[in-house]
Amino acid sequence: AVCAPARRGHLRTQAIATRVSADADAPAAPPAPPARKKLPAFDYTALVASVAEIRALAVPTKVEVAVQADAYTLVLGLRGLEGKTALHVSWHPDAARVSLGPPPPRVHKTENLSFGEQAQAVLRNLILVQASVPEPWERVAVFGFAARPGDAVAFRLHVETQGRNSNAVLTQVGARADRGKKTSDPGGDDPTFADKIVACAYQVGSSQTSVRPLSPGFAYQPPPPAPGVAPDAFGDGACADRETFREAVTAAAATAPKKQSRAKKKNEAERTDLDTSDTFTDAASVRDGLVRAWRGVSPALARSLLKDAGFDAGVAVGDLSDKDWDATHAEWTAWARTISSVVSSLERLDETTDPTSNSVTDESSAADRYLATARWREDEGQLLLHAAASDLKAEGALCLAAAAAAASTRADATAAEDLARSMPVPPVGALFFSVYGEAKDTDVFRREKDRVTQGARAALKKTRQKVSAFRKQIADAADFEKTKTAADEIMAYLHGYVEGSNSIEVFDFETGEARSVAIDPLVGAKATAEKLYKQARKRKRTASAVEPLLSAAVAEEAYLEQIEFSLSELSGGGADDALALEEIAQELVDARLIKPAGKGAAAQIREEQERGGKKGGKGKKSSSAASAAKNKNNKKRLAREAAMSNVRRYVAPSGKEVLVGRNSTGNEAVSLKLGQDQDVWFHVRGAPGAHVILRQQPGETASAEEMRFAADLAAFHSKLRTGGKVLVSFTSPKFVRKPSGARLGMVTMDKESVMTGRPDDTEPAAAERAGKGEKDNAGAW
Repeated sequence: AVCAPARRGHLRTQAIATRVSADADAPAAPPAPPARKKLPAFDYTALVASVAEIRALAVPTKVEVAVQADAYTLVLGLRGLEGKTALHVSWHPDAARVSLGPPPPRVHKTENLSFGEQAQAVLRNLILVQASVPEPWERVAVFGFAARPGDAVAFRLHVETQGRNSNAVLTQVGARADRGKKTSDPGGDDPTFADKIVACAYQVGSSQTSVRPLSPGFAYQPPPPAPGVAPDAFGDGACADRETFREAVTAAAATAPKKQSRAKKKNEAERTDLDTSDTFTDAASVRDGLVRAWRGVSPALARSLLKDAGFDAGVAVGDLSDKDWDATHAEWTAWARTISSVVSSLERLDETTDPTSNSVTDESSAADRYLATARWREDEGQLLLHAAASDLKAEGALCLAAAAAAASTRADATAAEDLARSMPVPPVGALFFSVYGEAKDTDVFRREKDRVTQGARAALKKTRQKVSAFRKQIADAADFEKTKTAADEIMAYLHGYVEGSNSIEVFDFETGEARSVAIDPLVGAKATAEKLYKQARKRKRTASAVEPLLSAAVAEEAYLEQIEFSLSELSGGGADDALALEEIAQELVDARLIKPAGKGAAAQIREEQERGGKKGGKGKKSSSAASAAKNKNNKKRLAREAAMSNVRRYVAPSGKEVLVGRNSTGNEAVSLKLGQDQDVWFHVRGAPGAHVILRQQPGETASAEEMRFAADLAAFHSKLRTGGKVLVSFTSPKFVRKPSGARLGMVTMDKESVMTGRPDDTEPAAAERAGKGEKDNAGAW
């Protein structure tokens, strides 16, 4: 059995009690966090808080499973005496983190990615006995695993949460490196005998770098130190005094690149006649100086410290008085001392071999105290472990427990029995899972979309090759009449052939002109004519046989182009896109164009449609009229809901509804199920695009403005959306039909009219332009 220290229950009980008391004291629950355009950085403060929570609640625990369900996340399922928990490790470039979270997802062994498989093979049944931040002021966490509590660490998991350079590295302790620099001193301090890399989430080979290769067999080396000065590097762990702090921040702010505003960039040419004192640059800010001068300070942390001190986040260095510098230095000192204290507590906990000793309880209580007073600044996305030094009440900061309670309760698809057996997700883990959870969903969507798109493009490439080959065969067979005519001419003038000659003179049947026809002298003129007759008959048969194959291949090409376009329109912005992607994937699986990969929402919907409410208890007659009617209604309702889930809805200025298909299933629903005779059906001419209908009541006639609104949407949701002006066909749905044997979503029109659509004039185009502008304005750390 794994013996857990007594203080783990204390911390969890304290955190839960804090959350309950926060909810009880407040008149209303805090507002849920708004949707964030850019994910906050998981900085050094967040790493220390998360590791402290992991050390308190998950050491020691047994590793039951290691799962990598997406390209950037490893989840270790842990079991202790108090229940199950899970360690979530992510090396996502925008959402790298490490924290406790909900139970690992259940995936088939074939869906576990390579790093997850290697972690499963190495760490399963080992005990998590260490959680530390070995390099002060560096965003690297280390987790040690041993055969049992008290044994020496056998494997380590190094988690580097450093933005785009984030990584997770699994190493074997004390093993000699097989690759790279070698040494013959196994007892020395050479790193080749410290930790040998067993597996990497992201590998960097020796051909890519000569400084720090990260690949199995090499010795693990920590990342190079971050620029700046350690806040506690002023003798015996003391922080810098106010004057030293001020000088360092001022000097660092002066080296920060000056940023030019958009307005100044736009009008730079018009302002060249202004006086030379206008340099078009912003003044050096305290925020930039804090980030560049001190290690462990992120831009969000710098802004939070300034706000806690009562200043604007963009305050300039020259705008602070001596008193203002005192307030800023006090906030910075409170932060630095708190972080140093927590890291020191973690170091002393790892040095203690007896988990039940009094020193362990004392150090744990120190970490508990800081976690209990932690704050979350929603406006900056920043976790703070220290209490504000100033008397000002900083707006936008919630206590950690309240922030975790207000965070989204969204969780992965997890079995109910797993949730019942698991410990509650602690505040730090719950907060970060809520903040960064959407990034994982986006990556899963992107990975599945890439897989489906790759399969669709491979099928499209193969189909285009078929079309090209069939057209070439038909072109070659098209001259069978010419071949037959040549044979007829030889037979007509056979009397003029001289034995052994390699040609014969003939006269054209239409013009009467004399010309020479080649003859094989070995077989003679008659045999040559028979050979030409045979070639003509074969080419005629080829043309007759290939033409239906060409028609089928052309239809398949159009279908796959429509699939490719439907995939390009999916951005992963919500559940509708995820469902549409699963529908497309299942559609291609049914067509045997890609291989299946797990179950999704589309499969569940079909399963519900097939069941259609057919379940009945014993002793009840499911064949009764009422039950049959109910089942029929349920089946129709499920079919209608499934169809509408693949359809976009817009509202014209007049209030009429416009429906736009998301994929082949949605297009077929729009054209053949939802459209009525009085509606108007639209589709872009000559290119893949969505099927669109403008819905109307019987007897109504669409106005020019309504027609233009729907035509613009049809142009936007097509492959010609960048065309400016696009030709759009429109007709009544009664003239739209599906050819026999056609693929899903493929239709033809018996009658059509044409108008011009302008994709740039639509609401989604305006939203797309606005989103692009916001993305261009967003900064990155």
